[in-house]
This record gives sequence, C-alpha cells and structure tokens, in this order.
Amino acid sequence: MTTEGFVTPIQPPSWSLSDGDVHVWCADLREQWPESALYSLLSEDERVRAWSFAFEEDRRRYLHARGFLRILLGNYLGRSPGSVRLTTGRNGKPCLPPDNRVLRFNISHARVLVLCALAREREVGVDVEWRDRKFLWRDVVAYICSEREQTALSSLAEPVQSDTFFSWWTLKEAYVKALGAGLELPLNRIDVADGLETRFAAPVCDNLTDHRWAMLTLPMGSDYAGALVTEGIPARVRCFQWAWVWGKSGLPDRK
Repeated sequence: MTTEGFVTPIQPPSWSLSDGDVHVWCADLREQWPESALYSLLSEDERVRAWSFAFEEDRRRYLHARGFLRILLGNYLGRSPGSVRLTTGRNGKPCLPPDNRVLRFNISHARVLVLCALAREREVGVDVEWRDRKFLWRDVVAYICSEREQTALSSLAEPVQSDTFFSWWTLKEAYVKALGAGLELPLNRIDVADGLETRFAAPVCDNLTDHRWAMLTLPMGSDYAGALVTEGIPARVRCFQWAWVWGKSGLPDRK
C-alpha cells in the first residue's frame, strides 16, 4: 500500500476509483466558496437543516461541507450534484441508496478544513481535528484513551504529548465512523497505541469484535490532525487538495 501526500491536481483526476484505491479530498473554507450555488445543490431536507443552526458559522460550515460532498459524488458518479440522492445508514451515517452503494464515502470538518474520503466497495471513515493548543485535553483523556494509552501519554513530553493525543483521537473517531457505530462504541475501549503507520484497531474488551480495519494518519500539517480508516488495507491512498476552478455555471468546472 502507498500513501501520497495532499496535492492540488493540475488536471482533474479521472473521477474513477479502482477497487484497491481510496481518494481523500481536502478543501479549505477560507477560499471563495459559491454559497448560493452550493445551496441550490442541497435537498429540501438539507436546506432545512442548514437553516436550523443557531450560529452563522455552523450554518456555513454545514452548507460548504454538504455542497462539497455533492460535487465530489456527482463527479465520481457521472451525474449532476443536485441529482445525487443521499440516505442514512446505521446510526445516521450518510450513504448512497443501495443501487449506488458501490461507492462509499465519509466526510469530516473542523474549523476551516473539510475532508472527504471515497472508495469502492469498502467502508471508509475519516476525521479531522484542529490541534487547539488551549484545549484542556487532560480533562477528557479518560473518556478518549484506554488505560494503556494514558500510561503511554504520561511518559511523553510536550508538545509530543498533546500531538499524540489528537492523532489517536482522530484515529478513533474515524474508526467509529467507518463502523457506523455512533455512540455505541466508547472511544476509551479502542486502543491504537501501537506506533505503526498502518495499524489495526485493537478493542480492549473481549466482547468487542476486531473488524481488522486499517488505520492511517493523514499528513495535515502542524495545526490539524487527520485520520483515515478503511475496510481492509487499500492498495493506494491518493490525497487531493481541492481548488475552485470557475465555470460559466458558477460551479467549479471539473470536466
């Protein structure tokens, strides 16, 4: 398996996925986003959800993430983004209807970044977290980390200690999202402290099943932590940085 760092493609990719590949797209909310055009792509339920947020920043983040997801799915499926029908699976995980479920995806956003992972016939989970240096992570470490991980963290010095915490946190969140487990699987019952580039989740309780999902840390720079979890080991992970290329329609021209 090979993992490529995030690159902005000079030419659009072929919008096709081989069975062994996973594509991960990263978009920056600080770019100029066509909000009115994105809003027009949403379903009625998504529009209602967008306006239900109490804070404008949360509304914008949801609009951008959902519109971005629809653009990606439309390109990979070869149809208009607004025509893509989305449904929910276990514990509310977004997915495509059964007739299009060969393509699997997962999305995450934190502050100014949105991540989306896509694959064929294998479940994926992705997570991104902002490394907030003021976040009192020690107050929640017992809820996030197993006892073995807590012991390992205590032996580290800052800033490695907090960086490791955020890396493990994203791996666990991506794992739970890939499983579609929601709140059913407490994060402190998952152990990822094995130090391997490609790792497998190791539940710390015998009554939890190890699904042998590959877990990878994504190259997000110093301000963010990112993780990808895939069902089985992919042959290759390709990471793309999204850049808006404007077309006559007001949406990015990716043909």
